[in-house]
Amino acid sequence: RVIGTPGYDIIRDLQSFVYMETGIKVGSFVERTVDLLTGIGSVILMHEDESVLNADISRVREMELNNELFEFERSGAMLTNASQRHLSEIIVGDDF
Repeated sequence: RVIGTPGYDIIRDLQSFVYMETGIKVGSFVERTVDLLTGIGSVILMHEDESVLNADISRVREMELNNELFEFERSGAMLTNASQRHLSEIIVGDDF
């Protein structure tokens, strides 16, 4: 469950920010995005200086990769965000 949307403020403060559309707000549940239909929203960025635009695009992508758009409620035995887990990190064995 989403308890905060800190990435929204960062995006709105980008020099190239024009518009953001999303239905995700505090209290929403977010599933992992796998295609266009499961996306959490869209952002329009525009700037006359291509380097500013590219820097802002990179920042948005960085926030996506690092899971910085939202703050999530922690529950029970949740270990890590699924998008940050790799099979190489999972140790399987029966000697606990």
